[in-house]
Amino acid sequence: MRPVRTLFSYVRYAFQSGAIQQVNQVARRQPLLKTVIFSGTVGTTCIYLAKHYKASCKSPEIEMEQENSEVIKYKSSKLKENFSAKASLEYNGEYFMTGRDFIEAWITDDYYEKAKIELYDSEYEVLINSVKVAEEPSFNMLFTSTALISYPDYVFLRSILQRPDDLSVKSFQMLDLDLNGSICINEYYSLSKLFTKNDEGDPKKHLKTTLRVLLFDHTDDGKITQPKFEILLKDVQTNCLKAEFNKYRQRENKPDMISVQGFMRAMLRRTKVSAIQRARFIDKSEVYTELDAITFTQFQSMITLLNNFSDFEVAVRMYQIAKKPLARGVFKRAAFICTGEKLDDEIVDVLFYIFDEAGDGHLSHSEFVNVMKEMETNVSSQREKQHTIGQYFRKCVRNEMLRSYA
Repeated sequence: MRPVRTLFSYVRYAFQSGAIQQVNQVARRQPLLKTVIFSGTVGTTCIYLAKHYKASCKSPEIEMEQENSEVIKYKSSKLKENFSAKASLEYNGEYFMTGRDFIEAWITDDYYEKAKIELYDSEYEVLINSVKVAEEPSFNMLFTSTALISYPDYVFLRSILQRPDDLSVKSFQMLDLDLNGSICINEYYSLSKLFTKNDEGDPKKHLKTTLRVLLFDHTDDGKITQPKFEILLKDVQTNCLKAEFNKYRQRENKPDMISVQGFMRAMLRRTKVSAIQRARFIDKSEVYTELDAITFTQFQSMITLLNNFSDFEVAVRMYQIAKKPLARGVFKRAAFICTGEKLDDEIVDVLFYIFDEAGDGHLSHSEFVNVMKEMETNVSSQREKQHTIGQYFRKCVRNEMLRSYA
């Protein structure tokens, strides 16, 4: 058995030796072969590592810009979907909301789709020609059943709602691309190309709407001045707030007031509290007996505070740092500093009763500020993103203004 193993070992050794020698001979005959193979391997490896390193070392600014771009596309698509679903009119292949449609979409959280009524040419002309442009600007006609609101109008109106007045004025300044103190129709429609695919922002490619006529006249020669914009802002916010107030209005003994429960529902629909928290707060409001009903003025002052809540949070941050709760006097003073309006003692008492979880007569940062600081955007109750439409609007207009001066 041993001679056989020795024989096999000899044959294997001879075979391996011959193979090695053959490879060495080939290598000696072709000295460039090893160099080419080695260089190719090293070069491919370097290219791969360089690309991988470049991708991994991307600056935070670039990553943030790409993320913002993706989020803006997502938000604009959701906004377009919401508009298309809730618009009730169609003309020339384009959807339009009436003023009632806009109000209904604003005060309703649920997603729904409306049947579309197709307008004839004559009907469209009657609706546009019925818009009267007065010397004293007024935009109350915008919320009637005969108003026509296009998608660019819808984006514009939503962008100035539920925002502090000073930020809305800054939005005006950012839309004023040439910084001449007024907004022309071309600057107005520059907003539409940021939210609509294949839209070059040309006014001639957009149909006339009620808002367009009220802002720029029937000839499109008008301009939006700062005072005119402030009137628009006031009319839009007041009409939407009144519609929301009427949604919770008591129909029996006090038709011009809402209950404490309705007031709490209106507040909580602007937040992202869980269903359990929402139910607990509403249950507490139902057993509150110190106040029967709340007037529109009281409701409006509280909504103004919510719209300026980021400033309120800054005003009371020192108490958070010191881990001190808010007393009623401090709460009222901070609200006045942020809004310029005094909260009624009755509203303050309601807030302290509902949100004072510890029952010590004070509000801690976690009891009130953390609940209210993340405001809802109210687009079909979409909670996937925490950014508001106003933020995307200002970001888009800022980028467009920078490009125009580049």
